[in-house]
Amino acid sequence: MKFPGNPRLYRRIAIWSTVGILVWLYGGTALIQLWWLGHTWVLKWQSILVGVLFGAWYARASYIWMMRLDARFGKGSGWSLEKKAVRLPELKD
Repeated sequence: MKFPGNPRLYRRIAIWSTVGILVWLYGGTALIQLWWLGHTWVLKWQSILVGVLFGAWYARASYIWMMRLDARFGKGSGWSLEKKAVRLPELKD
């Protein structure tokens, strides 16, 4: 599978997939905890903060993962790093 090599697209994919996953998981947990069990701790600021922090970490990790995949298999896979030797000037006393 070839990747298009567009970091903006990868960032958008990472953010929206993270939002979708968090809405799905947090919404399901909140539904179960509130409706079936009657617990209200799910709507407190601590649990929402943990979800937001996890979402930020997950979005960044998935973006980095996509960029690495692109560098390995996508448009960046043909790049090569040329080794160059540079001679530094010698100090004169």
